[in-house]
Amino acid sequence: ALGFTGPETGPLAAQLGVTLDARGNVATDAEFATNVPGVHAIGDAKRGASLIVWAIAEGREAAAVIDAKLSGEPSSLARKGAEKPFGGR
Repeated sequence: ALGFTGPETGPLAAQLGVTLDARGNVATDAEFATNVPGVHAIGDAKRGASLIVWAIAEGREAAAVIDAKLSGEPSSLARKGAEKPFGGR
């Protein structure tokens, strides 16, 4: 989360080769993946300058999505609409 200044996406696009959307943010699919395999974007890089609560919520959701992708099994991490107690599985 970068606050209200927004991300510097030029270096990201130049160094990683990620595609930017029409607003200049890193373009992602519904699972936070960019056009570059193994590279995901969330928070300000994906949505533009926004509130920290959005970055936190997206970070949690992306962690669960990426965990499931890497493990090949449903994630046990908390997700929107399926909150779990701290430390619970």
